[in-house]
Amino acid sequence: MVSPNHVARIHGCWMGKSVGGTLGLPAEGKMERLNFSFYDPVPTVAPPNDDLELQLVWLHLVEQAGVSLTQGDFANAWLRHIHYMWDEYGRCRWNLRRGVPVESVGTFENPFHAGMGSPIRSEIWACLFPGDPGSAAHYAALDASLDHGTEGIAGEVLFAAMQSEIAAGKSLEQAITAALRYIPGNCETFRAVNFVRERHRRGVSEWETWEALLECHQNENFTHAPLNIALTLWALLYGGGDFEKSILLAVNAGYDTDCTAATVGATLGLALGKEGIPRRWIAPIGEGVFVGPGIRDIPAPETLTELTSRVAALTGKLDARTWDGGIWTQRPPAVSLASLPGTISLFPVGGSEPAAWANGELPAAVRSSGGAHWEWRGASGEPRKIICLARGGARLFIDNKLVIECPAGLPYVPATHRSAPGSSVDVTIAPGHHTVRFELNQRDTQQDACVILAYPNGHLCPWTEAELPEKALLPS
Repeated sequence: MVSPNHVARIHGCWMGKSVGGTLGLPAEGKMERLNFSFYDPVPTVAPPNDDLELQLVWLHLVEQAGVSLTQGDFANAWLRHIHYMWDEYGRCRWNLRRGVPVESVGTFENPFHAGMGSPIRSEIWACLFPGDPGSAAHYAALDASLDHGTEGIAGEVLFAAMQSEIAAGKSLEQAITAALRYIPGNCETFRAVNFVRERHRRGVSEWETWEALLECHQNENFTHAPLNIALTLWALLYGGGDFEKSILLAVNAGYDTDCTAATVGATLGLALGKEGIPRRWIAPIGEGVFVGPGIRDIPAPETLTELTSRVAALTGKLDARTWDGGIWTQRPPAVSLASLPGTISLFPVGGSEPAAWANGELPAAVRSSGGAHWEWRGASGEPRKIICLARGGARLFIDNKLVIECPAGLPYVPATHRSAPGSSVDVTIAPGHHTVRFELNQRDTQQDACVILAYPNGHLCPWTEAELPEKALLPS
């Protein structure tokens, strides 16, 4: 039987999540100090946000499950219900569609394995396991392993364990101390969090700490998890338990603001309950839950009250688990790239042996030789998007026609929907065989360099005539 106090905390969690996510969404990706004092623009509803939507999928998963979950259960949920194309989400779905073993999906050819996509979905595990941080950490790690590596997993584990302790009435300082025991002491997330804590304890001002944190952990990818996790705890610590001050600190710190502010709001909602959230933050958005087109075929709750009731009803359903930290020493099985559907052969400059490749980061042989060519077998005349990105600059030709001249020095964010200007082109080619040629401005095996083919909706697309199973359906 779930106590009324815990139900109030669950309700506060989802309300705070909705408030923080809505506040931070317009500022997402701005990498400078901001000056928000309220919603801007002032909304009339809480817009769809992956921070909450993914947890609605896990809610449905737990409702349909037995007393435990496996990586396979999460993989099936990704294929059936999640059609996001962004960053690690898109890579997860691409890997699953190609048949990458589930144990390797999170890290195989995934340049966003240290992104914020998993730390943002910790709350459901904390709500299901109040006062049991080990179990919350176990299911959070299982969840995060589908689309992340160590840093992304560490972020969700840290937040889930911390929020589990807060749901049981522990102070923020006690909860952070307890949660840090669940993540590796040598990971960047651990170091960034302790960086903030140490300066807060010494009485360093919030914005001096913010500047110092960026000097140590800044990243050209605004979704880099260690930095954003530290910014989340920075806002909680310097906010001092004040809901409004804390969420405003989170959004005014910049970077992945919808994620940081949403986690701050959810954490304080767990501590305070819904009644502890100022009415002026609730009034504009209300209780509605709205789901975007990237989530399909789940019975989503219509209100946060319904969400609270459904989560509360599941508390105690899943088996409690003893945390053993085994995920930090696991080594995923090797993946045979050549055997996966969608793999093609690249021919590096100079006539060396062809290299197996599918989409994304180019093999070392290509980077060391200065380029490559390959065959593109288009099955139709439908439009496609191509991203060509390299630290030192590069050029891409189709049938000897220059289509991309990527300058040197662009931020290296190999995302289909937010690569730097000058690194992408929209093309429509005739059906049949075409030759693609890639030329690097400099030969360097260590250089980051990639070529990505995508559908207009941003999902990764094979360079082959044959399509992959499990279509990617998010509309453009």
